[in-house]
Amino acid sequence: MSPIAVGSSYSNNTLKTGEAKLWILLVGVNDYQDSGLPSLRYPAVDCQGLKEALIKATQGFPNKEVIIHNDLATQPPTLETIRRSLRRIVSQTRSEDSILLYFSGHGMLEPNTQEAVLCLADTRKDDLLTTGLGLQELLQMLENTAANQQIVCLDTCHSGNFKLLRGNAGSARDGNISDNLFNCAPTFVKVLQQRASQSKGFCALLSCDQGQQSWEFSELGHGLFTYYLMQGLLGEAADSQGVIEADGLYKYVYRQTLQYIDKLNQQLRLINQQKLDRGDSKLHPEYPLQTPKRIVEGVGELILGFKPDAVESHKQRRALVIDGLANNKTTTDLSRLFAGAGGFEVEFFPQQGKSWLEIRGTIQNFLHWSSESATKSVSQLGTIKNTPTSLLYLRGHIEEIEDGEAWLVLGDGMRLSRSWLRHELRRAAKSQQIIILDCPEATSLNNWIEDLHSGTEHGQCIIFGASTAKEPELFSQTLLETLIAANPQVGLSIAKWITQLQTHLSAKCVKLDVWLSATQTVIDILPGNIGIVLQDLQAKEVPLNEENKQGNQENLLPKDVNNLPKIEFASQPFPNQSVSVAAPIATDYLEKTQPQLNFKLDSEQYSKLEQLLRLSLGAIALTILKRTLKKVTNSKELVEKLTFYLLLEQQQNFEQQAIAILEESTVASKTTSDNSSGIDPKFISKCERELAYVVGPIANFLTQEILKSEPQISLLEFVSKLAAKISNKQKALEFEHRMLGNLK
Repeated sequence: MSPIAVGSSYSNNTLKTGEAKLWILLVGVNDYQDSGLPSLRYPAVDCQGLKEALIKATQGFPNKEVIIHNDLATQPPTLETIRRSLRRIVSQTRSEDSILLYFSGHGMLEPNTQEAVLCLADTRKDDLLTTGLGLQELLQMLENTAANQQIVCLDTCHSGNFKLLRGNAGSARDGNISDNLFNCAPTFVKVLQQRASQSKGFCALLSCDQGQQSWEFSELGHGLFTYYLMQGLLGEAADSQGVIEADGLYKYVYRQTLQYIDKLNQQLRLINQQKLDRGDSKLHPEYPLQTPKRIVEGVGELILGFKPDAVESHKQRRALVIDGLANNKTTTDLSRLFAGAGGFEVEFFPQQGKSWLEIRGTIQNFLHWSSESATKSVSQLGTIKNTPTSLLYLRGHIEEIEDGEAWLVLGDGMRLSRSWLRHELRRAAKSQQIIILDCPEATSLNNWIEDLHSGTEHGQCIIFGASTAKEPELFSQTLLETLIAANPQVGLSIAKWITQLQTHLSAKCVKLDVWLSATQTVIDILPGNIGIVLQDLQAKEVPLNEENKQGNQENLLPKDVNNLPKIEFASQPFPNQSVSVAAPIATDYLEKTQPQLNFKLDSEQYSKLEQLLRLSLGAIALTILKRTLKKVTNSKELVEKLTFYLLLEQQQNFEQQAIAILEESTVASKTTSDNSSGIDPKFISKCERELAYVVGPIANFLTQEILKSEPQISLLEFVSKLAAKISNKQKALEFEHRMLGNLK
């Protein structure tokens, strides 16, 4: 693993060998001696969490020193303590060394001189210049060091005229200080820009822009800015080579911070609408935006680190999908999508070898995991809080009786009372809950919502849909279609999904009722960053049995939960090939034929471009390609618009490969659906889908390659050649048996 570095390749090498030293100074102030400076909740743990993230990112760097001053440390964050540490760093650094300085706490302007000041534990508001650390003083000390590479991260609030939001859980740093705290953002920026202009090796990252607040959220257990700094350093901001640059880290933090606030506000709008519908006029105010700011001048290599060789994975998203009606393809495809783009560890019921009499215990065990996982998550993950998310999907019929009790009827007549389900959900209130009820012909949707919803502090969402008797699968199909259409890089918040469902289901005359209670945290149905979520995905093979042969031939999801596709989170984002569970599902719902285009591609170019785009975007690639082609008139415009959908680190490589594809001199060739082999196109599609579970999205290319090279190929030879593309002999044999076995 390469070590952290800020500077040139030479700096990287010297840091790796230990010739150069990395100095890290972390300062966080929770409590102030001056009662006029209100306490903050998380600066101390911000420091601790950032320390852990940096240590993991610098495992291969033998010569480093971390100095930490906060309320929990042995050395408190007082002015003299901080100055003493700074003087030590100044006196001992050499030109090849690097310095990373981080401060989390209040920031103010001195009223008379307008000088920006960082407030320490013993700072007094009436004597800021004497008792606080002036930003100009700090930068002057850094300028006096020999170290050429310096990064300053400030997680402070730059506005004092915004009061603490009432009714919401998020709080603003400096949010309830009196109005004599001036907006110091312009001064902060001006001073830092002056320093940056004097050195290409200087970079500053600020938690928010002018007139904004630096938010803290209890569900994150950190300030919002620092939380994503930590996540980025743990690998989520790394490029395809595992490098974490200052530019890449900033863009990651910027994007995630904006998205978090935006998703919270989406939820608040839905919750406020719920309150209005109930006659409650006490609405939640929305959170103002927080946009991190970067200050750097000139062009230079600013590498902050490399992703750790191994990052512990703790599964915090689990789903239990229970289909009490016919085990249909839509439900099983939903399970696969939850396991793929949703990042859930999925358990499916009914399971082979299990009776419906066991369903109560299955639900209790699932919900017990949710409670247990919430208790353990903080200790397991260090200081990075990660609230577990539980998704419970129930499909069955509703029965009402005269005494007011209601029942959910599942397979073999198994009945779950509404009161029992309510009791179990409230026992598991330590996790985020997503409850989906799919009950065709149901009429008492609101009664179930009212009875099951609870005020869990971590957030709860209940979605109840009732399809008609003629089209009982319309609700589940709409769930699947809307999830497939989401951009897997951005993800999909529960609030945005609900809004989409309301629009789609209203047009289809499907009854829908929802409940959402989450003002403190974001609930995602699809977490985004699909390249990370699907890394190291391993789909176990479906055992060949009579039930698989005689049942729905399109449904190849194993009933045994152990045979569901599993996901393990890892730190390296966007590998060269990501295996997507959602990708093969999409072909059942998205048109495969090339649309009428303003700019024409031959079928080979179209196929190759789709395949290239799938490697980065997964199942949504086909939809994006089709829509983009309708809007462009030439190849240059096509590449530019497609590149827009990718992350920065993916764009250059994609652009080069896309241009090469479009510049190729190709001749018209027949697509898979027009093959002259005589093989049923549906069987070809099924083979491609199953192959994708083993080798990934490249299955599309492999299938077409075989059909184009041997147009008259027989069915048996076609399956044999596909199996030969699977390197694992056992999996290849199982694939061949499965495809040919379905023909018997």
